[in-house]
Amino acid sequence: WRCPIRCASLAWSAPSHSKRGNSQLQFGTRVSTGEGGVHVISTLSMPLHTNSASRLKALLSKALGESDGTQVMEVWARLFGIVEDNQNKKAALVSERLRWMYHETESISKQMKATGYSDHLYSGAIANIEHALSTMILPGSWNQAKQYIKRETILALDFCSEILPDEESQISEEDISCIRNLVSELRELLQASELPTRLIDLIQHHIDLISRALDGYPISGAKTLREAARTGLGELIEIKEAVEASRTAPEISKLGETWKKVNSVADAALKIEKLAQLGQKAWAAIEGLI
Repeated sequence: WRCPIRCASLAWSAPSHSKRGNSQLQFGTRVSTGEGGVHVISTLSMPLHTNSASRLKALLSKALGESDGTQVMEVWARLFGIVEDNQNKKAALVSERLRWMYHETESISKQMKATGYSDHLYSGAIANIEHALSTMILPGSWNQAKQYIKRETILALDFCSEILPDEESQISEEDISCIRNLVSELRELLQASELPTRLIDLIQHHIDLISRALDGYPISGAKTLREAARTGLGELIEIKEAVEASRTAPEISKLGETWKKVNSVADAALKIEKLAQLGQKAWAAIEGLI
């Protein structure tokens, strides 16, 4: 078994194989030098597992090709799909997502320590990522962040992603688009709504909950959808009587349709069976409400 971190200095490392449980580790990474000496890294085999490490690797790999002179905040905003003219609000949204990424680095460290693998195989990479995620350098140029996203950093994340357990299945683009379309339809219904202000505010909050969960999905995975559904469920129960009084309204029907889709997609993705069952049972309890 060859440690992938040792292979980081090579332009090409032949795939090596090792057995750990029922998973086969496959490492084969091509490193090329692009314009301005930028190292472009692509792993030849698809990740066996979907987890915090594989998600961070995917995000940071996309950022590698950004121009050195671009402002750090603009790079992250583009990566996160943030379109916002107000610079203060943009900075707040970027900072929030960087915090989500930081939480994922903490999760990787905690889980890797539990595996018994030597700390030096991944701790340096985690430290580099944390430097790159610093909000202190948002006004600076991208090379200030990119200096920390090294070949070794990406390879270490690749290594961790194969060692750590499979958290979930990938959610299809079709399912993500379907949820976004339902949210858009719900938003349109709300514009001409005659519902009580309390319900309008509730539905708007739920639109924000789902939109935020979708924004967080590439960073934190399907648990963002489950957490949003849990919050939405609690709020619906709190004002059960008001919702029941307007249950025939198209806005309430569309809200129910949207949450059912979010819940079913999260259940299909999550590997933790008990968590999925909890979501199913909880929403089944209020199915007659919305």
